[in-house]
Amino acid sequence: MKKTVAFAAGIIFAAAPFFAQTSYSDADLVWQDDFDGNSLNLNDWNYEYHEPGWVNNELQEYVDSKENIYVKDGNLVIQAVQKKGRGGKTAYTSGRINTRGKHDFKYGRIEARIKFPSGKGFLPAFWMMPTEENLYGQWPKCGEIDIAEVLGDRTDEIYGTLHYGEPHKESQGKASAHGKSFSDDWHIVACEWEPGEIRFYADGKMYHKENSWYTKRKGFGEVTYPAPFDQPFYIILNLAVGGNWPGNPDRSTKFGKNAQLLVDYVKVYQKKSYDENVKKPESENVKFRTANSDGNYILQDKDSWTFLLAQGGKGSFDYDSGNIVITSEAAGSVDYSVQLVQAGVPMLKGAEYRLSFDASAEKERTIITAVTAPEAGWIRYLKDTKINLGPQKKHFEFTFKMNDADDPMGRLEFNLGNQNSTAAVKISCVRLEMVSAPKNSAEKKSVLPDGNLVYNGEFQEGEKRLAEWNVFGKSGAKFHVTNTDNIRKFRAENPKDAKIQLVQEGIPLVPGTEYLMSFDASSSSSGKIKAEISGKTFKASLSSDEKNFKFVFTAEKEKSSALSFSFDTDGTVFLDNVRIQENAMLVNGNFSSGLTGYEIYLNESASADYAVDSLSEDNAFCMNISDTGNLDWMIQLKQNGITLEKGKKYRIEFDAKSTIDRTIMYALQRDGSSDNNWIPYSGTQKIDVSKDFKRYSCEFTMGEPTDRVVILSISMGAVNGKRITRKHTVTVDNIVLEENGN
Repeated sequence: MKKTVAFAAGIIFAAAPFFAQTSYSDADLVWQDDFDGNSLNLNDWNYEYHEPGWVNNELQEYVDSKENIYVKDGNLVIQAVQKKGRGGKTAYTSGRINTRGKHDFKYGRIEARIKFPSGKGFLPAFWMMPTEENLYGQWPKCGEIDIAEVLGDRTDEIYGTLHYGEPHKESQGKASAHGKSFSDDWHIVACEWEPGEIRFYADGKMYHKENSWYTKRKGFGEVTYPAPFDQPFYIILNLAVGGNWPGNPDRSTKFGKNAQLLVDYVKVYQKKSYDENVKKPESENVKFRTANSDGNYILQDKDSWTFLLAQGGKGSFDYDSGNIVITSEAAGSVDYSVQLVQAGVPMLKGAEYRLSFDASAEKERTIITAVTAPEAGWIRYLKDTKINLGPQKKHFEFTFKMNDADDPMGRLEFNLGNQNSTAAVKISCVRLEMVSAPKNSAEKKSVLPDGNLVYNGEFQEGEKRLAEWNVFGKSGAKFHVTNTDNIRKFRAENPKDAKIQLVQEGIPLVPGTEYLMSFDASSSSSGKIKAEISGKTFKASLSSDEKNFKFVFTAEKEKSSALSFSFDTDGTVFLDNVRIQENAMLVNGNFSSGLTGYEIYLNESASADYAVDSLSEDNAFCMNISDTGNLDWMIQLKQNGITLEKGKKYRIEFDAKSTIDRTIMYALQRDGSSDNNWIPYSGTQKIDVSKDFKRYSCEFTMGEPTDRVVILSISMGAVNGKRITRKHTVTVDNIVLEENGN
């Protein structure tokens, strides 16, 4: 372990921790690895194994080879290797290690001394992910802390980034090496993570900080701040080759020593305590752009347009009195390699808009237009729309409805990259106008995306985690929502004498529908809990052991839609996981309520869109696939939270078809997001689908312990390793899951 530390800005002798002026000068060193042994310490680190293309279209395979991960001269070495693969094609291997389950941390200063690789296509990273990724949902909802990343062909800059939210949002900062390189010398990089702020450092200088973030699942409320950065995270070190951000290696890329991520040490410092009672900073009021006198939201001057080049794109644009000319010299490798945009386009939820323009090209070619959300995970308000151009000027109009949250920072895009042409394009008369304004009527509650009619039934949203709930009781009544180890439950002390009542108004019941109400509850002393809904009263006996209670009822017309809980006990009561849903094992199997109950997973390596089709189908789910990606799980239709009881027999069946002959896969499986154990309780079922609907079924016995968070997954990626890039549609309908006798 070397004590003399060289930096790009000079020589610093660092016998003491290198904190500069930070609040961690007196913090405790709680863990470190100096890599002073002869091999990687597997008491501290885990190897990761991933196929090429697993994420971000990266090229490398992550392996545990001593060629790729080893310890030498007091340093960890992660080495990217170029080699011949199958069929003589170029292949790459590299290393990725993590501390998950061995060293997980909640808050602190996470620091490393690193020398980064150099070369086009390299992306080394020192970063963190949550140990229990499913606490708030999979990426990006779970959160990600990228402490340090350096692009191999731009080693004069270092990036620190937070990823969070649904939709995805990021907060990124960068620091300069001031004419030097982060690959020529050793550098100390760190983040200081606290409940209400995360700061990023390079060589003792803070270059980025953030204190405003959020997380939520689509269709649900925002989880109480400071989620998602209020849970244990683990450390990751890896060296990626190729992919969306760095681009792929080219002829200039040299492997060998240039392709090494060297790590002298990793250290974690923590304070003795942290105040987690923090509030999210109030956001500034952002003004929405107003339309001009003829209703156009597009600004008519050259400075309001931005011309962008990326991933090998080359070109220029000119603007004269509303006439745009885009000239391309190189198309680049992605559609946004040559791109003209106008930012700050206001989008209001519920409004309908019309985009129109005239366009032509010197030769036959295509371009792609869209209205996007740079501040909200790049979702598409107007989806990517490819149009055909030629020498004859044509008029184009596209009408779309804005269904997402108000956004003052929408962006109009014209994308000319990677479309097999560099023909010049002319665009004029660009207009974006509001066709119909949003209705001002208050939104009524509806069924949540997971099929639950109770909002915030897990007690983790809003102020004090009690959003949507009202609590009544005597003055001085003691109640709150717990948060020890991220376990949230409603807690009430002596609720009988305090006359505590927990109420949620406006449960969206449909008269005549049969519902299943369930909740978990316990009490430190014997007593009862009473639940009232739609004129029905249900009572359950409580004990110190938490139990799951279930009641079936039919909603009645003109009865109260409020759900209330009261407690007949002198002990301390806990209540959690309150649900009211259709009385069926699986929610919305015929898709009559759209996608209620379902979750769609699309890996970025795949290309698809989806909808519930009520025009050509009878409310059937349709996945329109352009590229399956290279792994079977990269496109999935999922439903979470299904209960399977040990020893019981079940039958699952559904209709499916495809516009081309292909194989899809399905299973009822364990949720392995926390430990990578995805055991398929039903077995992995592969079925061949073709142009006509066919009914598919599977019977199985639940041989594992009872599981109340089972996932139904219908996978439409590269099943059997067969990647499909031919456009096609897979349609699924009438899913039924039921007990099949004992």
